[in-house]
Amino acid sequence: MREVYLELSNLLPISVYLVPNMDGKYNEILEFLEFIGLKSYEGKAYLTLLSLGESTAPKISSKAGIPLPRIYDVLESLTTKGLVEVKPGRPRVYKAIPPSIALNYYVRRYIENILTLNEKIIGELDRLYSSTSYERPLIWLSRSFEMSIERAKDMIRNMAMDGFTAISETHFNKLLDTLHAKLLRNQSSVFTVTLIFEPASLRSLEKLISLNNVDVRVLPTGIIDALEVDSSNAIMFGKTYTLFTREWELILLLNETFYHGYWRIAKRIKEFNITPNVPYKLTHHWLSIALISDGMKLGFNAKVKVRGRKVKLNEPFEVEGYVSKVRADEFIRNFTLETKDGEEILVGGIGASIEDVEARYIEIIFT
Repeated sequence: MREVYLELSNLLPISVYLVPNMDGKYNEILEFLEFIGLKSYEGKAYLTLLSLGESTAPKISSKAGIPLPRIYDVLESLTTKGLVEVKPGRPRVYKAIPPSIALNYYVRRYIENILTLNEKIIGELDRLYSSTSYERPLIWLSRSFEMSIERAKDMIRNMAMDGFTAISETHFNKLLDTLHAKLLRNQSSVFTVTLIFEPASLRSLEKLISLNNVDVRVLPTGIIDALEVDSSNAIMFGKTYTLFTREWELILLLNETFYHGYWRIAKRIKEFNITPNVPYKLTHHWLSIALISDGMKLGFNAKVKVRGRKVKLNEPFEVEGYVSKVRADEFIRNFTLETKDGEEILVGGIGASIEDVEARYIEIIFT
């Protein structure tokens, strides 16, 4: 009886006794070999060779229970895969290469091939996906926690301008690194985080607080766990499912719920740290007011470009100027722009009625 050790880079050694009725160990390892791409006969031949040391094809065939006409193709395949070596002569003698060398090499190469193929397939499928039109409403449900987190990370990475989240501790810990990397890399993006849990300490938020372009608040009584970016894409996390939507009416409802029920009443623990001459870009009017207010408190002038619609005429409109006044209370939030001609333009957000302009895009440079 010969004891064989299979050891991969990060796996504990597995002791295998190649004898019948070995309490499932043989079958367990055979299943693993099939999992990494070996066919059933190849796995049996490889394990048999490990027990025999070196042997001829007929002996391997007999010991492994592989039909003799098949054994030569099986051994040739194992040789090609780099798991077995052969001594020329009559008869040929085969020997298994030590698992610590052969299996580690084979698994690495197998994974590399899988990843390469995966990239090619994803490229083809993405082209198919992007060419497919979807009927509204754009609402989807997922019951996979892991896939929901990956979708949320992808949303953050692809955020073009700004966003917000009301977030639980579980989701915060999963998304923090992605959010930090995105905001650190793209200084023009603006983001606000409302934690719906009590952080253990400010030190636990150090990575987030170190960013200039993020506002942080705490509302431990919050129950809505959601993420929204660019006023166009949102995720709402439930206990047993996650809802994804690009439906404008739902995103607008989420915005208003977040602003009035969470963000406005939450305890602010970190303001925006203004970086001069950076073009901050936003789609959320209420978030632009917080950014402008923080900048003006620090003594900066806020030069603002607005694209949107004239409220009374309901037609596209663009304006540029410096902010002269900001107003944000329970019912009204707007800011006043003074143009280079001395005209004052009152700028509101989505659904503006008393203002001159309903803003859809806001760009702010502090000087």
